[in-house]
Amino acid sequence: MILPWKKNDSNKNNAFIASPERAKSFFERAEKAQSQSAFDVALFYFANAIKCDPQNLSNHDAMYQCGRAFFEAGGKPATSTDVKTLDGATPIDRLAIAELYWMRDLNNIERALDMLMAAVKSEQYSFGSWAAPKIFNLLSVVLRDKPNKKLLIRAKNLFIEVNAWEEAKLCVEAALKIDPSDMNLDREFKQILANRAIIASGFDRTDGATGNFRENVKDLDKQRAMEEADAITGSVGSEERNLERTKAEYDANPNIPENIQKYCVSLRRMGTPEHEATAFRTYLLAFTTLKEYRFRMAAGDIKLMRANRQLTAAEDAAKAAPTDEAAQTTLARVRRAILDLQAAEYRERAANYPTDRTIKAELGRILFDLEQYDEAMACLQVAKEEPKMRVAAAHMLGRCFAVSGWHSEAVGEFKEALAAIDITQADREQGIKYDMMLSLIALARAERSAQFARDAAEICSIILRKDISYRDIRQRRKDLDSLVKELS
Repeated sequence: MILPWKKNDSNKNNAFIASPERAKSFFERAEKAQSQSAFDVALFYFANAIKCDPQNLSNHDAMYQCGRAFFEAGGKPATSTDVKTLDGATPIDRLAIAELYWMRDLNNIERALDMLMAAVKSEQYSFGSWAAPKIFNLLSVVLRDKPNKKLLIRAKNLFIEVNAWEEAKLCVEAALKIDPSDMNLDREFKQILANRAIIASGFDRTDGATGNFRENVKDLDKQRAMEEADAITGSVGSEERNLERTKAEYDANPNIPENIQKYCVSLRRMGTPEHEATAFRTYLLAFTTLKEYRFRMAAGDIKLMRANRQLTAAEDAAKAAPTDEAAQTTLARVRRAILDLQAAEYRERAANYPTDRTIKAELGRILFDLEQYDEAMACLQVAKEEPKMRVAAAHMLGRCFAVSGWHSEAVGEFKEALAAIDITQADREQGIKYDMMLSLIALARAERSAQFARDAAEICSIILRKDISYRDIRQRRKDLDSLVKELS
């Protein structure tokens, strides 16, 4: 079988017209959001830049670096709501969506392969070749403990489509280890070796030059080392090698932000308290030297992560000894101390990034737990203006109104939250309805209103029919029957 050679990115889809100027505008917005550590917003703008100019590999590379920062900050995978506005009729639109899904979930091999398939369908072969080493690094980690021939074959086919012969070869080698009797794979392996040799020798170059076989192989090895350094989850031993490389780069130029970030990420990947402490000190030194607040935030993330580990330990101790009064007291004390720490951290972040509604939403949640409801309301009202946070912020705002005794306002917020729910947030619906039911019960009793009682009973019935074991819903149903009769 002769394997197909792909042309350079020639887009046959006449419906798509590249717009480098629009891409540049989105790229600048992405960089601004990234500088404020609003990585999810930055990734969204990067995806829009790629929609406008998919052949600019620097856009993809910048998006990947942002995706790594998003991952290190503990970002969550994208939902259908997060990508909804990227939807369109062209294969490029679908590539942008697939890429955003992967960049928000860099350890997900299925998302990575879906993105590579989108690159093939949109004929973005150069991008596919660029992404191939990163995807293979991830694949090698995923399959380390659980070999999967089917997944290797899928990846191999996609690598061939984008002329990533080295990665295709490695997939075939791994698949043959799983099933040495597959003669078709063995023949394909030999063909891939031949095609790889042609590429390495430079005979396929369109500029007429042939290159040198050994030089090209050295370039391939160098590229492999670079991809290993970039990998989110490295192969065995790669963490130590990455740390050595990034420390050497940092020691040579400690005031370059990229060197600082790479070194600290490598330190944190080592997973020891000593390396974590070094990363913390390095971030603080970078903030003092360069006055870039993102480094102060990164140090704060480490501090909060340590505190959360203490909380987990206290919770485990209290759970193991539910009758131990000292363990329960310790848990309450640790929980309060961590809330105070979180509040101080996020107040400072909100002061430095006053327009970041994500920070406002988190600060509002923390202040609610601290029972500082007035300040929490102000934060949540700002956060609610961000569409993707509208449901959660309106729900929390309603709870603030409810504990303050303003149940009419609380019901209004709960209704607004329910109206904004889509399929990706369906799991929030029961909690919002339950809280609205409680406020309606409070209004019914305060105003002696049978209508409010009936409205609460109707919501209670909906929750009961969906999940009869939800919290204390069965007892609430009995109590509401009595309340409706009493007020009627």
